[in-house]
Amino acid sequence: KIKTFTIVGSNFKFAPNEMKVNKGDTVKVIFKSEGKLHDFNIDEFKVKTAQLEEDKSEEVTFVADKTGTFEFYCSIGEHREMGMKGNLIVQ
Repeated sequence: KIKTFTIVGSNFKFAPNEMKVNKGDTVKVIFKSEGKLHDFNIDEFKVKTAQLEEDKSEEVTFVADKTGTFEFYCSIGEHREMGMKGNLIVQ
């Protein structure tokens, strides 16, 4: 099953900041950047977009093949420390 999420990254937050899926789901994230440069990362699933300028978007797809709560975040500067993160919950 494919679960699609559109996530907007702005200074310094993601909206929405939570995604819930089931183990085995294919997850499609359409990441849109608003404001300055942002990216979207989930280390445990090797997900990484390019650093996107304002009004740019990129799509990433992966299989949620493990359960747990995984943080997604922006890796630019101190954006992550400033609260630009959220959770992917795989049940």
